[in-house]
Amino acid sequence: MSGVLPRRLARPSWPALAWLGVLVVVLVAGVVLAVNSDATNTDVRIAAAPPSEPRSPLADQLGPQWSSDDTVDDQRAVAGSTVITATDRGVRGLDAHSGEERWHYLRSNATMCDFTVLDDVVVAIFRTTGRCNEAVALESDTGVRRWYRNVGFSDRLSLLGSGTAALAATPDGIAVIDAVGNSIRWRYNPPQGCELSSIGVGSSGVVVLERCETGTTWLAEFELYSGDQQWRVPPPPGDITVLGADGIVSLLVGQQLTTLSARTGETLSTLTTDAASDESAAAGFAGQPGGRTVPLVYLSGRVYAVDPTTGRQLWSVPATGLPAGGDAGLVVPEPGAFVMRNPLTGEELSRSLLSGDGPQGLLRLESFGSGVLAVTEDGPTAYG
Repeated sequence: MSGVLPRRLARPSWPALAWLGVLVVVLVAGVVLAVNSDATNTDVRIAAAPPSEPRSPLADQLGPQWSSDDTVDDQRAVAGSTVITATDRGVRGLDAHSGEERWHYLRSNATMCDFTVLDDVVVAIFRTTGRCNEAVALESDTGVRRWYRNVGFSDRLSLLGSGTAALAATPDGIAVIDAVGNSIRWRYNPPQGCELSSIGVGSSGVVVLERCETGTTWLAEFELYSGDQQWRVPPPPGDITVLGADGIVSLLVGQQLTTLSARTGETLSTLTTDAASDESAAAGFAGQPGGRTVPLVYLSGRVYAVDPTTGRQLWSVPATGLPAGGDAGLVVPEPGAFVMRNPLTGEELSRSLLSGDGPQGLLRLESFGSGVLAVTEDGPTAYG
């Protein structure tokens, strides 16, 4: 007997239609997530191995080896023999000696809010919504991803760093991210009606200047890793910028460089300068054998070395930007030369003459291997 086709197909049952609808929704959601996912929209290149770090004294004659138009971190750009640069889409690791790209992490569906370079890791925070909502940590020498997490920071974010801590700072509060893991170690939010108008972070901790609508103003220091408040004092009168918190707390108060004890917050010293509204003012430190450090402050064409115990000026010399600490000494930029000096006394140890006019618009120097990175207003330039 020949088979006969039915006049109409059997109508599916309502349960079958319901399950079909769920399947369609799941498939559509999967496609949307895939299109917008971090993996799909992230361009990743990692380095096969850490770069070599040849070390030798600076040559008697130095010249520019390479430069980049990318931006760098306000505090640090060099990690080992890798220079970390950034665009609004992500970060890149460049070979410090050649300038060639070793790794990159770029996002096509996100805008970078800010980043910071720590000892061996780079932390970057991206915005895919109206807030800075995604954070990633990358190994600074290879670009390998260490961790990723969601966050919820304001778009007024500034990212600072010290040691293994990344400090996400806004006028409304701060949060310290553990760069080894991915946890928020601690947070601080000022009372209602108050804002954080200036913030500094360093080996001594986190120092904040808190201003309130009532006219009350406070300076406070928090321990970097625990968030425990170390002290809270009324600040000196005047327009204040927190410059640094390495060994001492350094403040620019009008035209005065004021130093405070990092342990108690008491005023140690004041020095009148001509540095009012000096946007290039910066602070750092130089290492010493045995773990000792010498705090440094750059203001209006001069670098000051400060005793971390007394706040007394150890020495000062003319400079064109913040010096770089190195194994052999402190590299101080001068017009036409980079000068190696003893961090404790300021004594000149050697002098490397520069070919050409030298870096223009210099902000600071950083050392790597046998060269020096000049961070300028237009980007980094390596000298060797």
